[in-house]
Amino acid sequence: MTKQIIIVFAILCSLQARADVVPARGDTVRCTSFHAATERFLPMQPVYLDGVVVPMSGNSNWFVSVAAGATAFLGTPLGCEDLFGRLKPSYSLAVGKWFTPSVGARINYSGLQFKDGALSTQDYHHIHADLLWNVLGRRYARQEQVRWGLAPFAGVGLLHHATNGHNPFAISYGVQGQYRITKRVSATLELSGMTTFQDFDGYGKANRPGDHMLSLTAGFTFHIGRTGWKRAIDATPYIRQNEWLADYANLLKEENIRCKGRSDQDRRTLAELKKILEIEGLLDTYSHLFEDDDTIGRGFPVNNYSGLNSLRARLKNRRWDGRSLLEGDGSDGNVPADTLTGTRGDGYGLEKSGKTTGNLSDTIPTPAEYIALVCSGNECIGSPVYFFFTLNTAHLTDTSQMLNLDELARVAKKHNLSVKITGAADSSTGTAVINDSLSVSRAEFIATELERRGIPSGRLLKAGRGGIDDYLPTEANRHTKVELFFSRTIQTVE
Repeated sequence: MTKQIIIVFAILCSLQARADVVPARGDTVRCTSFHAATERFLPMQPVYLDGVVVPMSGNSNWFVSVAAGATAFLGTPLGCEDLFGRLKPSYSLAVGKWFTPSVGARINYSGLQFKDGALSTQDYHHIHADLLWNVLGRRYARQEQVRWGLAPFAGVGLLHHATNGHNPFAISYGVQGQYRITKRVSATLELSGMTTFQDFDGYGKANRPGDHMLSLTAGFTFHIGRTGWKRAIDATPYIRQNEWLADYANLLKEENIRCKGRSDQDRRTLAELKKILEIEGLLDTYSHLFEDDDTIGRGFPVNNYSGLNSLRARLKNRRWDGRSLLEGDGSDGNVPADTLTGTRGDGYGLEKSGKTTGNLSDTIPTPAEYIALVCSGNECIGSPVYFFFTLNTAHLTDTSQMLNLDELARVAKKHNLSVKITGAADSSTGTAVINDSLSVSRAEFIATELERRGIPSGRLLKAGRGGIDDYLPTEANRHTKVELFFSRTIQTVE
């Protein structure tokens, strides 16, 4: 009756819920566009600043100028001669650089002859540095190549009178017109002037400006190195994109931290669940649920001990029929006497060097005797597991051997087994004292690793054999042997 009441109540609640639902008139499907976010990862097309140009490179737009013309000297006192009577030939050489399409600088040398106040011909030299301002330079912002240029200039320099040796300070000024013939050659026409003190030509008052020199020259300018200008790119869109990418990277980092926390929590939960199943005795039933978790990060398979036992038996007994030691002939459970004969060794696929060791007789026992010895704790379960070390150290030759430690610890904990750990060293290297210490250190290393995997120290027996030469090759003597026993009373090492 109670079940019927519950079913009826559930049906009424579902009907009430369906009645409360208001039918949606519009489409409930929404399309979310990720186009804007995706665009931020694509390469951006450059955006140029309006009216701003920069040089092709930091060491570009150099020029060399060569010009020749006429010079007229206008001194104080002036002398009795007109302007054309004062004309004398002159030339000029200049080296300079344009920093922007409008601003440049040059170092100019000019000179040859002039007529002084007494109308006598004199030699002179003029070196000056000028700052140029191209009033048509802004046209480069709208077109790649500009033919015409008009550049007023002003500068300072020194004059040298070759006859009287005067070297007065002078101010230079003028205007230069330029027409670009090719990319690297331009024609120039320059009208320039110079002002200095009155006594430059030897006539007039000292330390008073009054002597002038006017020059008209024409020539060519040669552009060297990289030439031209390029439009400046606006960096604002790139700055905004970088800021967005930085924020997006921080968001992904936080998300990774959260995912890592959830993964760690899930791993701890699985570990606790595994412990509970082991306590309840259900781990074997549900072990397939943990197979993926156990194999994460493993690059090597765990040893197959049945195959190892079969291999050892075939190596020691060439007339063996291939059946296990515990199978017998099918009638009485025993192995025929002539099937398994030979000596018993402690090797792990190793060749004996002529000596026999162990705590059993050299003959292989019958299956019944073997089971009795294992159950009494006088014989190890299955084959011993060997861990090999590098020369003169307690470090494994290969870290993949740690997988065998995991499996040994799992079996020992599951069946409450005791573990005997026997360390050994190679007697062909080192002294007896060093080998004794080294064998103990190797046993301690394996024992420590087993304790970390949950084996109590009370179920571990550690011993060191010192230096041995039982196996070939000699590197095989640098090992630690691990054996599992049913009894806590483990036979000590001889």
